[in-house]
Amino acid sequence: MNTNLSFCYDRLQVDGTGYANLAKSGLKWQEWDFHWPRTVKIRILKFFKNNDYSYKETSVDESESGSWYPIGISWFDFDCDYLGLIPAKTLNKIKNGDLKILFYYHEGDNPYRIKERLEFLCEKYMMPENCYLFISANTAANNIENFVYFNDHESFFASINRRQSSNIAVNKKRLYDFTALSRAHKWWRATCILDLKRHNILTNSIWSYHSNCDIEDSFENNPIDFSEIKMDHNDLKDFVNSGPYVYDKNFEKHNDHRFVNLDPLKQSYFNLVIETHFDADQSNGVFLTEKTFKPIKFGQPFIIIGTANSLKLLRSAGYKTFDSVIDNSYDSIENNTERWKAVRNTILSIKKESPEKLFEKCYADIIHNQYHFTHRIKENLNYIIKEINCRR
Repeated sequence: MNTNLSFCYDRLQVDGTGYANLAKSGLKWQEWDFHWPRTVKIRILKFFKNNDYSYKETSVDESESGSWYPIGISWFDFDCDYLGLIPAKTLNKIKNGDLKILFYYHEGDNPYRIKERLEFLCEKYMMPENCYLFISANTAANNIENFVYFNDHESFFASINRRQSSNIAVNKKRLYDFTALSRAHKWWRATCILDLKRHNILTNSIWSYHSNCDIEDSFENNPIDFSEIKMDHNDLKDFVNSGPYVYDKNFEKHNDHRFVNLDPLKQSYFNLVIETHFDADQSNGVFLTEKTFKPIKFGQPFIIIGTANSLKLLRSAGYKTFDSVIDNSYDSIENNTERWKAVRNTILSIKKESPEKLFEKCYADIIHNQYHFTHRIKENLNYIIKEINCRR
C-alpha cells in the first residue's frame, strides 16, 4: 500500500535511508537513544515496512514540497531547544511552508505541557503555528491543536512480537490466581503491590517488584493518598528497601518484547496489568502500553491498574473487557485514590468468587481479543496515515 508520505532528513545513511534528524553525527542507529538530544527515527516507519506500506525517504535538498521533517523523540526534554537544533537551511524551508515538522513521541507525558514548550519555541524563531504536527501516545493529544493521538504501543507490540505465536490453551487448568509483574520502581506501583499483599490478594499468585530498577521517581509524586488507604509511609519504604522481589530471573529481557516469557501468563487465570502511568502526568488522558496488549494477545482476562478510562479506550478500539463477568466500574473513577480502592475491591472479589470459574466465563471475550489484536495493526496505520496526510 502506498502511504503517499515523504520524509526528509538533513543526512542520509549509507543505505539511502534517513539518519535521525537532530541526532549527534557519527552514531550507529542503536546509539541515537543514548545520546542527547535522544532523537531517533520515528518508529512508525518500521511498522510501515513490516506491513508492506511504501513511503519515501529523501534528503532535505531533494525533498518535494509537502514533505515531512520527522523528529522522533525518545524522551521529551523541556530544556531542549528542538527548533534551534534544526539547521538554518532546513528551518527556513519549514518557515516558508515547503516542509512541516512531524514530531513522534511514543510516551504518555502530558501533551498540554509539551504544547506550551513548542509554542514558546515557535514564537522564539518566528515560526508559523501550524509548522508541525505532534503525534503523542496520550489520548489527551486529540484535544490539542496540531496534536494527534496514536496508540503507538499497540502497533509496536504487534509488530515486534509478530513472530511469536499467540496459540495458548486458554481453557487449560492453571496453578495460580493472578500474574502481577512490575519492573521499574515507582512509588505508586509499590503502593499497589504492598496494598494487595497486606490484603492477602497475592497469595497463590505470580508477582514481582523490581525495586532495584530505580528511575528516580519522587516519593512525593505518588498519586495515591496513603491516609485514605491507611498505609504507613515507613511500611512502604521498608517494602521497597527489602526488595527486589523477583519472579522472572531473566530480568534483563523484560524489555525485549520480540519473544515474551509466557510461563507467568500460562500459569495464572487473570493478569493484573500494572501500567506505566496511573494518572498520565496529570493530563486526564489515557496511556496504554505493551503491558496491556500482552495478556490480550496471549489469552488472559485482565484488570488494568492504570489511568482512568483505559477500558473505555479499549472498548472504543473493538476489544472486549469482560464487563459481564468483572466489576469494571473502577475504570470511570477519576480520583486516583478512589480508583485504586475500587480496583483492589474488584481484584479481591475475583479471588473470593473463584478465578478459575470466572476465567471460563471470560473465554469468549478472550478469543475475540486474540483475533481482534492480530487484525488491528493495519487499521491503526490507516488511521494515522489519514491524519498525517490531512495535516499537510
